[in-house]
Amino acid sequence: MPKPNFSESQLQIAVNSAIMQYVFDTFGKQILANVPSLNAERYLGWDSAFYFPWFPYVRAAEHEGCNFFIQYKLSKLLTTKSAKHWHYWDAEHFRFEIPYRTKEGDRFFDDYHQWELLKMLANNGYPTFYVTNDTHSKNELFNKYENGTLLKTTPMLDVRDIHNKHKYITFTNTSNYFLLHSQKEEIKKLFFSDALKIIDETQAINLKEANKFLLKTLRAINEKDSFWQNELIQISELHISSEPHGEWMKRSLLAAFIRKHIGAEMLWLSV
Repeated sequence: MPKPNFSESQLQIAVNSAIMQYVFDTFGKQILANVPSLNAERYLGWDSAFYFPWFPYVRAAEHEGCNFFIQYKLSKLLTTKSAKHWHYWDAEHFRFEIPYRTKEGDRFFDDYHQWELLKMLANNGYPTFYVTNDTHSKNELFNKYENGTLLKTTPMLDVRDIHNKHKYITFTNTSNYFLLHSQKEEIKKLFFSDALKIIDETQAINLKEANKFLLKTLRAINEKDSFWQNELIQISELHISSEPHGEWMKRSLLAAFIRKHIGAEMLWLSV
């Protein structure tokens, strides 16, 4: 069972960096990943999180004010027919475990504490993902980061789609789904662009109409103030070539406008 020649932390650094670069290239906005200490991770459940202001999810106050969560897992490559789940794939496949193997006294057991915390976040609607490797080579990992393909090939499993408690997750580089075991469950394999698309499409039409209504309302509040009106015009004329990201950016700017001029916090709830 070959193991990657890089650590989970290395995968985390590479993918987090690629996400930050994507946000800068797409929105011109510099962000940082929120990475808790090991002690904090024990009660948070995730090991990286982001706050994307254009997402239709409010800040999770008890989770460092973020609204996008990742738990990284290293997958091993199973190459022999004696592998436990070989008959599902009839081919080499990757596998990672959801629980941690923990010792208490003289007894070892599967610890699902992290899983339970992640599932609580997911059940509240927040984008929550297991992210794993599709290669065992550090050189290949680095090459993918450098040539800009890492986010297009790194598998992501949406915790919101998981219905049962499982121990193992298996997949191949050519499969478009994960298999979850012990009670077999099949879930679509995502990449970062897929995850964003799902979020964007959730409320894209409603958000566009909401932005129009809010702009109209704000214009009517202070019709005689030219500075007020000019700032709203700039927001309304915002154009980002990658739709529907432009509407999320308008939402963020409108929230900042209300915070600045009215002193209120605008909360957009996902329903």
